Amino acid sequence: MPSVFAPEDVASIVDALTVRHADRLGGDRFELGGRVEPGFVELSLAIFRDDRTFRYDIDVRVPLGEEHPLSNAEARDLALDFLGYYLDQYFRGGREILLPLDYQPYQLGDRTVWARGDVTNPKLDEMADEIIAAGVPLSPDDPRHRR
Repeated sequence: MPSVFAPEDVASIVDALTVRHADRLGGDRFELGGRVEPGFVELSLAIFRDDRTFRYDIDVRVPLGEEHPLSNAEARDLALDFLGYYLDQYFRGGREILLPLDYQPYQLGDRTVWARGDVTNPKLDEMADEIIAAGVPLSPDDPRHRR
């Protein structure tokens, strides 16, 4: 699965996004990746906090093939255009305009891109996993023993 970016391109795009949204980004940062698969190009963007209390993963796919004659670079650029449009809406909307968990189609000009998003709290998830792994003994009279 080849990457759609050269390392220097990732840094340039992240820098541009950071400057563009600096007034609304607070202490959050961007992380960008992408890949080319048979049939689609996918970009993955994360907005995250270093303390791991917030992470918003955004995935954008652009279909390729006979029905969608685009080069990998054109598909990547279309996905970047969608990310730019969406991030403008997201930040202007007070971070309340979230993408759905499952891929949904979005029209961008005469093309369709597919996008999804997921907001998590990695630190809280890790703490919950530790609690589950440690196990919490139930008291002898707990009703769950009767199941």
